[in-house]
Parts: sequence; structure tokens; C-alpha cells
Amino acid sequence: MQILEIIKDKSRNFNRRIVLPETDDPRVLQAAQMVVEYKSSRLVLLGSEGELKSAGYPVDHPDIEVRNWDSELEKEPFLNLLIENLGKKGLTRNEADSMLTDRLIYAGSLVALGKADGAVAGSVAATASVIRAGLRTIGIHPDSKLVSSLFLMTLKQGRTVTYSDCGVVPFPDTGQLASIGIDAGTNHQRLTGQEPRIAFLSFSTHGSAGHESAEKVRKAAEIAQKLRPKWRIDGEIQFDAAWSPEIADRKAPGSPLEGQANVFVFPNLDAGNIAYKITERVAGALATGPIIQGLNKPYMDLSRGCSAADIAHSVHVASVMGE
Repeated sequence: MQILEIIKDKSRNFNRRIVLPETDDPRVLQAAQMVVEYKSSRLVLLGSEGELKSAGYPVDHPDIEVRNWDSELEKEPFLNLLIENLGKKGLTRNEADSMLTDRLIYAGSLVALGKADGAVAGSVAATASVIRAGLRTIGIHPDSKLVSSLFLMTLKQGRTVTYSDCGVVPFPDTGQLASIGIDAGTNHQRLTGQEPRIAFLSFSTHGSAGHESAEKVRKAAEIAQKLRPKWRIDGEIQFDAAWSPEIADRKAPGSPLEGQANVFVFPNLDAGNIAYKITERVAGALATGPIIQGLNKPYMDLSRGCSAADIAHSVHVASVMGE
């Protein structure tokens, strides 16, 4: 069973409430219909019930709630949330009231206030806008240092591995890289059910080359190992030594990964982005993502070129990520 089907089935068990703010996009309508037909999640659609009904949204479905973000009657909890989160930056009450007219901010506020379990956006809005809305409302998870991303890479032979970070952080420092690795391992386990085996990748394996970049990766792996002592973590390590048991025996004898890593943490965004696209295009892998991680609760980002099925899959991922 492909990983997307596994995640879809898992989401059915959780039956979480996910917000879809971009209801002016017809693809979101199609995705909403897919989700409620499969009974995998309950949905919150933003807009007026009359407009959504005339557009063909299944607003009378028992698993769909409609909220009009532009005429919220009980604004006080929303305003208090924004002022609490952003007041130190000088946000005034009038400015908070104005922010609530942004459907992405309103969607994130619903999640932060516990009125929904996650949100999915980005078919219309840019990635930066989605992440900004998540940061301003939901905030960073206490165990994370930053927002990053992962891709699930399903290879032709059916094996699924995680690549991170391939979409958000250009040059993570040592602590940030460790945090990215821990988040990626946690979410790999949530989404695939596999115990994480995390490789912090470099052009060097266990000191085979001396360079500050390799040293940064080694220190990040050490930090991650101290924070997650029961996990199998290694770094700095080259990809082939993390991937192949035979090469691991030669290059990294005694590595806890034993050449069977399933989570690959890249030293910077250049490396991660290039690697996932090569794996996708040259090796024919199915890339699922970017999946945003590091927030207190899920706020999934979409590609603006996504299909309705992609949006539905992101709803399923958001449901499982909320575990």
C-alpha cells in the first residue's frame, strides 16, 4: 500500500477537524467533497453559507462546518490571541481586528483556540503567507526551534524515506539543524509508522574530511542524539554510507544506522531541494510535500499548482500530524 493510502486510512481513525480557508478556489471544493466522501476528517470551510452553497460546496453535510471569517460575532478570543502573540511587537487592538479579515490568520486562530485541529492552505496564497499566518497564530512547538519542512519520498520499490529540510530554512545553524532532524524523525514516525533512523548528511563521514560545514553537521547530530537517546542517529555521514549496508561496513563501521537510514537531514536548503528534485525526476520517486513542521499544531502548505487530490492528501496529512 502506498504511503498516501496509509496516511489516508490513519486520518480516518482520528477524524479531526481541519480548516480549509481558500474556498474561492474550485479545487478546494473538489477536495472537500473527496474528504467528506471518504469520511477521513471533518472540515471547517470559511465563507458565507449562501455563497458556498451556490458554488456547490456540500455545506449541509454533517461533517462540514461553515464559518464566515469576515463577520465573526465573538471576536474577543481571536483578538486576545493575536495581542498575546504579537503584542510585544507593538500590535494594537485595531491592527489585530484588521488582521482577522485575512482568512489565513482567521484559520490559524481557529486552530490555536482549539476550534479546529489543523489547517490547509496555499493553493492561492504564497508559502510565505501560509507560514507567517501559522507563526502569528499557532506559534512554534515547545520542542522545536523553528519552522521547517519535510518531503516524504516514495521510491519505485515502495520504500518511503524522509528528506528535510527541502523548502524553508536556507542556512540552519547547529541547533536549528538538530531541531530539524528531531522534527523530521518525529513526523516520519507519525506518518509512516517506522522507527526513525536519522542521517545528518555531509560530504564527510566520521571525520574523513575536515571542514567547518562537516563539523556543524557532526555537532547537530550530537545534540539530536542527546535529546533523543533511544533513536538511531548518526552524522556527519555521507549519503552512500547512510543508505547502503555494504558501504556502511567500509566507511562507517559501527554506525547505528547500519546503512539503513530512513530520515535524511541535509546541511542546507540548496542540498535538500536539489536532492529531492533529483530523486523525484531521475529516480521516479513520488514526492509528498513540502510538509510544514515545527508549529504547535498542523498548518499545511500547498503548491499553487496543486490538484484537488493534493489538497485532500494534505488534509489527511494534517490530521495525522496532529497526533
